[in-house]
Amino acid sequence: MPANGGGGASRLARVMPPHYLHELPAQDEERLERIFQRLDLDGNGRVDVRDLSAALREVGVHSQYAQKFLARSDRTKSGDISLAEFIHYVREHEKNLRLQFSHLDKNRDGKIDLEELINSFKELGIEISREEATKLLQRMDQDGSLNISFDEWRDFLLYAPSTTLRDIVEYWHHATVRYRSKIHMDKPEHTSHHLKPK
Repeated sequence: MPANGGGGASRLARVMPPHYLHELPAQDEERLERIFQRLDLDGNGRVDVRDLSAALREVGVHSQYAQKFLARSDRTKSGDISLAEFIHYVREHEKNLRLQFSHLDKNRDGKIDLEELINSFKELGIEISREEATKLLQRMDQDGSLNISFDEWRDFLLYAPSTTLRDIVEYWHHATVRYRSKIHMDKPEHTSHHLKPK
């Protein structure tokens, strides 16, 4: 972390295009820089597959997603990513997550509840029991409300390789039992794997 409060902003100004930085709220700027620094285990200012695999294992996400994440975020194809590349990719990814969240939030109350989740699965032709849906919801639910806010949705799916609901289901199931985040994410509980396409 920078020693002074303005260090993060000045460093981002050096690595991000001015027009893009202007679009980035200060709160998001700080949040994404903190995540990047936690991923950058050796502190060299770059995140490679070893850094990402180790960091994902710590928060219970299967290391297979490290390579997938890098493949999508490494714009220069250098084999690792800079802070600028990380922010650029995550910002675009989060925009897509917002669209998917809005699609699931049928009553537009800013949260996804159990019924909305079950109905979304049904629309895709995926059978899911109420118990299974509850367990999946609890993986994201940080405050015990049994509702998912966008922040909870965004944090859990940060490393998901896709924003389609089918891929999100697969990502859910590849998350392991230990998921209390050091990287601003949620913890899942162990769940059975009986989701079956019709």
